[in-house]
Amino acid sequence: MDSHKYLLALQNRIILEKIEDETKNYIIGLEGEVCIKGLLDKYKQSNYIYNLNLNYKNRVQIDFLVISDDTIFHLEVKHYSGDYSIHEGQLLNEYGTMFYTPFQQIKRAHYELNHVITHYNINRELKSFLVFSNPKFTLKTHIPNNINVLLPTELHKLQYMFKNNKSIENSRILKIFKSNHSDFSHIYNNVNKIPIEHLRKGLKCPRCKRLYKTTLEINKKYLVCEACLYKIARQNLYLYNLKELYICKKEPFTLNEAQKWCQLVNSLTIRRVVEKYFKSIDKNPKKYYLDNEEL
Repeated sequence: MDSHKYLLALQNRIILEKIEDETKNYIIGLEGEVCIKGLLDKYKQSNYIYNLNLNYKNRVQIDFLVISDDTIFHLEVKHYSGDYSIHEGQLLNEYGTMFYTPFQQIKRAHYELNHVITHYNINRELKSFLVFSNPKFTLKTHIPNNINVLLPTELHKLQYMFKNNKSIENSRILKIFKSNHSDFSHIYNNVNKIPIEHLRKGLKCPRCKRLYKTTLEINKKYLVCEACLYKIARQNLYLYNLKELYICKKEPFTLNEAQKWCQLVNSLTIRRVVEKYFKSIDKNPKKYYLDNEEL
């Protein structure tokens, strides 16, 4: 499941008091990744891989790998908040807690990426950057010379870092890394999955991502979000939210679950939508639905 889609589906639905700290940290991490992905897309950077898993020499997960004309950029994203300092090569927060992970991760990933580059005789320099994406993050000490860091105030530099004049060669290199992508789902599949009962139900506006608060009038074909005034056909609104149900649940859903998710009494319209846009699987005595786009 795409992490970006998952985070958007969770937006304004998470009941924070019901989830564990580990899962909260996972969601915070996703927010950072989505921030950087949004910037890369905004700057029309196409030659990048998001969430690349490699297992050439060691198993590592790469947040972003960007192929530029002369350099391959590896971006490790951290969405930490608060005051931090770097002491003897380690990251410390304002309370003195030491974080070994960021520097260990980036070194292991850099080592693994270099193995792939060498094996395929890729003539590009590899640069690894630790990217702090949270605007509430502050680094109180100088950055050591042996560490490449992008601070929140420097994220605008991303639009100038990458070049794509050698587009054919860059695409070829991108395909090499994609061909080495490993499936880690059997290891991480259910880690940090938020139970559906810990999420708020209801129809969400596709534009502003807020849950609808007004009572829906059955006889109206179009609905208007009271928060952002976005107008949408009722059927399309149901479809958008049922796709979110599938993303959040991470498995097929029943008609009854769809009806409860959208908080509707009348299931006739919901039935029409799922029958038209979702693939059905019969598992007696129930029928389950899954998104055709995931097939």
